[in-house]
Amino acid sequence: MSFKYLITTAFIFLNLSLVAQNTIQTNNIVAPTPIYFGGGIVLGGGSGSFQMGLNPELVKSYNQYIDLGLAMNLYYSSYKLMDMNGNIDARSNNTQFGLGGFLRAWPIEQFFIQVQPEYNWTFTNAKSYINGSTGSSNVSAPSVLAGIGYGKRNEHGFTYFSVMFDLVNSLQSPYRMGQLTAQPILRAGVGFPIFTSKKKEN
Repeated sequence: MSFKYLITTAFIFLNLSLVAQNTIQTNNIVAPTPIYFGGGIVLGGGSGSFQMGLNPELVKSYNQYIDLGLAMNLYYSSYKLMDMNGNIDARSNNTQFGLGGFLRAWPIEQFFIQVQPEYNWTFTNAKSYINGSTGSSNVSAPSVLAGIGYGKRNEHGFTYFSVMFDLVNSLQSPYRMGQLTAQPILRAGVGFPIFTSKKKEN
């Protein structure tokens, strides 16, 4: 009887240990760390001007505080200089392409700090309708964008709005060209998860 009791007790203890171990492993699953794809769209215009662009982003969320990502800039803009009679004096077309990476830190919920080094190439074609002359130029410049933003992010996606400035402030930068000083860069975007991983603590 004692031997059977010992075997039965050991069997029950082993089963309880396995159940407890499974429960601990289940409870140790940390928050999901998604990879998002998204970005923003730029559309604008006015009297004699038109702008359109895309800012695709691939973002990896490492934890509740840090996101790292890759970003691309694709812009096209057209400007017309008109005379008093509504005739076109000159026209210019600009195409911009840029690549970069960024760090987005969330020190408190819904507010983030972003630093984004990037490199941009700008191709410009211009024509004067007064004398028929044409010209083109290709310039490139590094930029380091930095600023703050407001947003929401979870395993289902993210939305954000940010205000940044170019700290390098190069004359060839697309954020400075034609301006005396650096201009604020306003961006808004959305993203959706394309992959979500869950890790277990050791």
